[in-house]
Amino acid sequence: MAIVAFDLKDLQKANRSKEKLEDVLTRIGVEVEELSKEEIKVNITPNRPDLLDFVGLSRAIEHFTGARPKDSFYKIENKPALTINATGQIKSVRPFIAGMIVKNANLSGNRLKYLINFTEKFAETYGRKRKKIAIGVHNLSAIEGNLTYEAAKEGKITPLGSKKSMAFDRVMKEHAKGVTYQDTVPNYGSKSVLYPVLKDEKKTIALIPITNCEETKVTEKTKDLFIDITSTSQISIRNSAAVIACSFLYAGAEVHPVGITYDRQGEEIPKLEYQEVKVAMNRAERTIGIITGRHNVIDLANRMGYTAAKYGPNVLFYVPPYRIDVLDEQDIVEDIAIAYGYDRIIPLAISGVSVGMSNEATDYENKLASAMVGLGYTEAINSILTNEEMNFKNMRTTSKQKDYAMIAESKTNAITMLRTVILPGILQDLSASANATMPQRIFEIGRTFTVKNGKIKESKRLAIASEHAKADFSEIKSVVEAILRYMEGSYKIENDNDATFIQGRCARVTLDGKVSAVFGEVHPEVLRNFGIEEPVVAAEIILKEE
Repeated sequence: MAIVAFDLKDLQKANRSKEKLEDVLTRIGVEVEELSKEEIKVNITPNRPDLLDFVGLSRAIEHFTGARPKDSFYKIENKPALTINATGQIKSVRPFIAGMIVKNANLSGNRLKYLINFTEKFAETYGRKRKKIAIGVHNLSAIEGNLTYEAAKEGKITPLGSKKSMAFDRVMKEHAKGVTYQDTVPNYGSKSVLYPVLKDEKKTIALIPITNCEETKVTEKTKDLFIDITSTSQISIRNSAAVIACSFLYAGAEVHPVGITYDRQGEEIPKLEYQEVKVAMNRAERTIGIITGRHNVIDLANRMGYTAAKYGPNVLFYVPPYRIDVLDEQDIVEDIAIAYGYDRIIPLAISGVSVGMSNEATDYENKLASAMVGLGYTEAINSILTNEEMNFKNMRTTSKQKDYAMIAESKTNAITMLRTVILPGILQDLSASANATMPQRIFEIGRTFTVKNGKIKESKRLAIASEHAKADFSEIKSVVEAILRYMEGSYKIENDNDATFIQGRCARVTLDGKVSAVFGEVHPEVLRNFGIEEPVVAAEIILKEE
């Protein structure tokens, strides 16, 4: 999720009241986080990066309300006005680049602020904090000649907002953006580090993905822009270029592609290609639970920005290039439901003859949860989706990629893997309720996932945490022993050196000869990583493994 702020007056067009605007945003799936007399803050979901942009959000509102029911087809007919030569070495650092020239751009009023905010939010979310995507916006008139994209061991740039030229390594150590995004440069800190840079014929215009140069700085008076997009993924860079190009075209600017040369092989980006999706009427109506007819479906499609037409018993949808979230017909059906209005769909009871009942494992977990409540703990339920920083780094542990399940083409850096332990989620819960009355005692029973021999292995675990000023090893040991007696079996408690816990105040449990739990006093560094101020004792117990 990303929170984006806009001046209310910029979105209140055609005498649209605050209440009407909030209603429209809610209906198209945009949560209003805050609404004041002058400003509106909205929460944009990761699947719609096009809505991070002021133009993109305005476009969605205008389509939905019928203020602009149809777009002309997005297309770029201009020929490349600039070329970028990507050299061989860049392949090992940040291999892909795209660019476009935008002429007659309108950056007056708040438009420049919105453009900068959009590129920043886009790179933070869809671009995974600039690791996958980074965007640079330049004044075209300050660029001299064609461009070279290369990997350089050293060099100089005048960073944006600075008056002095700085060496690349000094930018990384002293410039605010350099310090923040050090981890986006492969092998940074080693002698073999190579910096991705974009140069014109006389200077370095961008140290990627850190900063642009001051010489190409954009102002409200700038009319002609050069935009560079760099990435580690070819699909992502094409998607990003399409979103940005469509935004400028919708706003009335001219977009010119840029020729990219990779080892003598050339291509032009952006390419605005429409995806064609056929949806059977009976499937759409059956899935949503309504009867609309093809004419109404086409009208609903227009309200969501699609162009649609009858195609035999089906409806043919043309998905605009900026809708990079649309994968197949199910996404189209969902948008039809949104345009129709979920509040207008009448819910029906599910028919069936099956009788539901809990299984033995569920009964066991329920009894264990009741026992934890009896010990004074409150149950928490967290997502099985997490990220490497929270699951490993914050817990002072490490793991190889082959040992955990990663999420392919994740839309946000907050969700990149399946959790291997439950405790990080519990500690995050404690951090989020730091102002609550102490002591805080919570538990969670849930699933964790690891990869062994190329196959995902699932286990059921119990995680426990207690936070208060006098939390100590004896407290968590007594709780763990109570649970072990409930689990039955022969167990043994031994000293352990798990990095998550304080050395000498950590133990492991072997139950029937297998390591089944670890517990102790949580290490101060782990507490700092989660922003927890009081001492915490915790445990994680394996209940069942595949």
